[in-house]
Amino acid sequence: MHLQQDDAPVHYVENALLCSLFGLLCWEAIFAPLPGSFFHPFHSGPVDLHSPDFYARRQHLFKRCLLQLEQPDYRQLIKARYQEKFGLQSPFVFWGMLDEARLGLALQCIPAAHLHACFTRLLRDLKANRAGMPDLIQFYPQEHRYRMIEVKGPGDRLQDNQKRWLSFAAEHGIAVVVCYVRWAEA
Repeated sequence: MHLQQDDAPVHYVENALLCSLFGLLCWEAIFAPLPGSFFHPFHSGPVDLHSPDFYARRQHLFKRCLLQLEQPDYRQLIKARYQEKFGLQSPFVFWGMLDEARLGLALQCIPAAHLHACFTRLLRDLKANRAGMPDLIQFYPQEHRYRMIEVKGPGDRLQDNQKRWLSFAAEHGIAVVVCYVRWAEA
């Protein structure tokens, strides 16, 4: 991969990484046993996930989860939740792309303020905002920073939900670039 560097690895994550971090941090709020949320123990998520009042019914629980990002041990909490819940079905956590190494890099490089901003945006409209995030993430572990990269091939264009995420990133100081790929000239 052209962008890959030994000291700055690049990972294909698209919507999976931020959603997974959100799902781990907010597990208790997502899976709160509220009336009408679960009818049997085999649900992979609450049945009211896309209902208009999903967030409103759990607002105090989500607020408590997001407040954890202000604590110095939030990284340990997310790592512990990863260990505790590994492999359990969740509408947000993509176990196949989230190994311990990638989780560690993400928590080392993505500031809590960026996580808080992204998670708050997700909660505003879970259905619409779970898509459109940039394709790649590049971690700079020695510098405790990262950047997100949206890749567009020949003839491809930014979709509306991608434009909204790019605009959001710019507003919140999240490093993001669009990489336009073109065919090599003969």
